[in-house]
Amino acid sequence: MKKGKLWTRDELLLALNLYFKIPFGQFDQHNPKVINLAKLIDRTSSSVAMQLSNFASLDPYHQNRGVSGLRPPGKLAQQLWAEVQSDWENVILESENLLEALMQPQSKAEAATKLADTRAS
Repeated sequence: MKKGKLWTRDELLLALNLYFKIPFGQFDQHNPKVINLAKLIDRTSSSVAMQLSNFASLDPYHQNRGVSGLRPPGKLAQQLWAEVQSDWENVILESENLLEALMQPQSKAEAATKLADTRAS
């Protein structure tokens, strides 16, 4: 993985999905959910945690608390945030479908590995 790789809309969508599933205090590179997402999208857990914090800087609730991201959120992240504010259901559904699609091949690969291990025993 290259350092400084630009985030895609799909990657941001998955990060936003996680943003809405875990509390602000858990936006940490050591959180297993952050680590899992990082592996799924070929990012570091630090990068995912930073993106979660950047989303928090766009959230009016956290803005009122004085929360700011580690760096200003990119234009694509800002556009996605605006999109989810105006079309919550469709954006969240899209993110869930994307997450499910990413998880499927992994599950099949894990099943194949377990099956191969069983045969080798």
